[in-house]
Amino acid sequence: MAYSTTTSITDQDDLMSQVSTFAVARGWTEDNYDAVNKKMSLHKGNCYVHFFWNDTSTNGATYGTSIGMYQSLGYIDAATASHAHTNDSQNGASTAATLSKERGIKYIGPGPYTALHLHGHTDTDVIYCILEYAPGLYSHFAFGNIEKVGTWTGGEFVAGHHWTPEQSGTSLDDPKSTLHNFLLDGVNFNNAFNYPDSIRIASTIHMEGLPNQQTENPYYGAVGSWSNMITASAYTEGRDGNERAIVYGGCRDGIGVQQFGWAVADVSKGYIPIIPVELFYVYNKTGESDDFYYLGRMAHAGMIQLAGIDPAQALTIGAETWRAYPCVRKSKVGSNAKESWDMGMIYKQ
Repeated sequence: MAYSTTTSITDQDDLMSQVSTFAVARGWTEDNYDAVNKKMSLHKGNCYVHFFWNDTSTNGATYGTSIGMYQSLGYIDAATASHAHTNDSQNGASTAATLSKERGIKYIGPGPYTALHLHGHTDTDVIYCILEYAPGLYSHFAFGNIEKVGTWTGGEFVAGHHWTPEQSGTSLDDPKSTLHNFLLDGVNFNNAFNYPDSIRIASTIHMEGLPNQQTENPYYGAVGSWSNMITASAYTEGRDGNERAIVYGGCRDGIGVQQFGWAVADVSKGYIPIIPVELFYVYNKTGESDDFYYLGRMAHAGMIQLAGIDPAQALTIGAETWRAYPCVRKSKVGSNAKESWDMGMIYKQ
């Protein structure tokens, strides 16, 4: 079965244990689970994902507790810090003091949680986790492989969810804010003034062998094994000291979302438009036109308008069952409350 749900999630230890059990049942390997030191490592093929959490550290009352996520190309041993495994993609350091600034599952509190929905597939290998951490409030995180196009090396990704509380004004109730980061998100922006840790909260994709990727970077030199899913002509380094390439598109900013994001479902008539989350590598050499290369898309998932669709509602599309969720909360009350209006994600069961 590719879908599981529960309303019994006592705390962050239990959340991570349930995610691991689900993944292992789909062929992933649990390299380490350590509830004492609050860390866990999983891998399948070349996708290595590591978690670190500290459910007693609030990182300030505004932020609440978070779980860090890290991606690497290998696993060393149980003693190694979550952020320090082989060729880590460099999204910060796994310490309690910095968890609110890392890629991860952000501001969810220590638990218990309302519900956990898990979607897993083996073709393409991917695990999607949707946590209802409080009634009506959702956080999405994922790891696995994109549905890749072409013969380049890689396609493994790790993606979290950051809905920023750190900017005054209307960021929380603005689903298009560049300060948020949602799964493979092309809207998040490297904003050094308002949010200097933007690059650290962005998702990463392993990719090698794309045109000019390993031989020339128009700004800083050779690019290494990682991309940076962020909207900016700004690069950051992996743990190997090489720069990341830039990937555009993704959630909130893909070509499909821009063209068809207005399409509202009519469930009674069987009209349920699913917008693919597509990804593009861009080689933007100084003085020349940008070259765009289609990498693929998120497998077994897409964006959807939730007008007329309830949170976590199951929808029948042909012979398949899909399930739709708000990106954060389905509401539009304003007043700087955390909400994503009718913007949602839908995953195949």
